[in-house]
Amino acid sequence: MLKCLLFLSVALAGVVVAAHPSLAAPVTAGADQTVSTTITSKKMTVKNQDSQAIFEGTVVLTRGTLVVYSDRMIVSFGSAQSNGTEDRKGRETASPRKGPDTVSNRAVNRIEAIGRVKIERDSGNATCEKAVYYREEDKIVLTGSPVAWEKGTRVSGKQITMFLAEDRSVVEGGSHVRIEPEGEAK
Repeated sequence: MLKCLLFLSVALAGVVVAAHPSLAAPVTAGADQTVSTTITSKKMTVKNQDSQAIFEGTVVLTRGTLVVYSDRMIVSFGSAQSNGTEDRKGRETASPRKGPDTVSNRAVNRIEAIGRVKIERDSGNATCEKAVYYREEDKIVLTGSPVAWEKGTRVSGKQITMFLAEDRSVVEGGSHVRIEPEGEAK
């Protein structure tokens, strides 16, 4: 039903932080390994002690035909030896991690797009105030008046959660679906 939302998995599961060499590498989670990901912003701050890269001001993530816009984006890294558990600051703690998504013993574990989030892809679009990708659970949570649409079908609610591995989405809190006739989609 919400296949239009699955495009976000490609961006958030496959983010490469190209603005900082120690963070750049092809990261995949079912994504095409040959497509690079770029994040641009007016300002980038790398907080090694917090294992984060923070992008602020006109943030644009681009991966193939996918473009994600936000006011701020926080890319959180864990050790390549991580098991997905986090401390109180959201930093990962230890156990081996495998795959091509590690760079300098770091792996993307969470990506938050915050403030006027707009997601565009040839197959559909979404808007919200906050979108968070959780790598270990392979899910994306859209909050802050989330709306997603594709080919005349528009879905909204208080929270939209996409379980990527299961090809399943859950809309909570006043879920609303609007289906436009084929020629009248907006």
